[in-house]
Amino acid sequence: MLGLSPNQSQVYLVLVRLGAAKAGEIIKRTGMHRNLVYLALQELVEKKLISTSKSKKISVYKPLAPVRLLAEPQEKERIAKHVMEELALLSKRATSGQEIVVYEGVDEFRRYEQHLYASLKQGNTLRYLGISPQWHEIMGPSLEQELIGLQLGKNIKLKALANAVTHEQKEYVRRTRGLSEVRANPLVSSDTSGVAILEDRISIRSFVEPFFVVEILHEALAKNYQNYFDFLWKKSG
Repeated sequence: MLGLSPNQSQVYLVLVRLGAAKAGEIIKRTGMHRNLVYLALQELVEKKLISTSKSKKISVYKPLAPVRLLAEPQEKERIAKHVMEELALLSKRATSGQEIVVYEGVDEFRRYEQHLYASLKQGNTLRYLGISPQWHEIMGPSLEQELIGLQLGKNIKLKALANAVTHEQKEYVRRTRGLSEVRANPLVSSDTSGVAILEDRISIRSFVEPFFVVEILHEALAKNYQNYFDFLWKKSG
């Protein structure tokens, strides 16, 4: 199954070009924050798209056969090719002119989410590429209710893609009175990380210890993520 996020795609493409590399070299080549690179590497290993071995106690990563990316029925193959082309273009653009802010720990995660909802304007659309049931636990009932109040008060539309729609997500949709919609798509294969997409920035979240958010302020990059999300949204049910 494809299931590649833009960050996973960037890391995988670098490994395909290099043949093998240590994490430090991948960080240098991609220009991504170290936390994002390590998260992407972990997820690619789990997907069996790359392998890892030790050389002088340092991990070395190698790509496995690229054909794995396209080993699906014809429709998924067509989607995969489209997405890989889009992400290859994204990887060329993503490293210039961007500002990155990292929020680490549960308290910082919660503070960021509160700031995010407060900063949205009337009628904005918030896209989530990958969501996790863990989000509700991190926020807690009180803050989640505050965020729902902000969403209702500003008429903010929320569109989310998940591997499967959970009870918690259905309940959130109900409480936001038609402003939220969650669709399932098997290409969104992980519920341990996700990306929030806004007009001029994205925020990449890790829902496992150590919890963190990496906000990237870059309008062109955000537009690429929006295009990627909208393409998958049309294919989701």
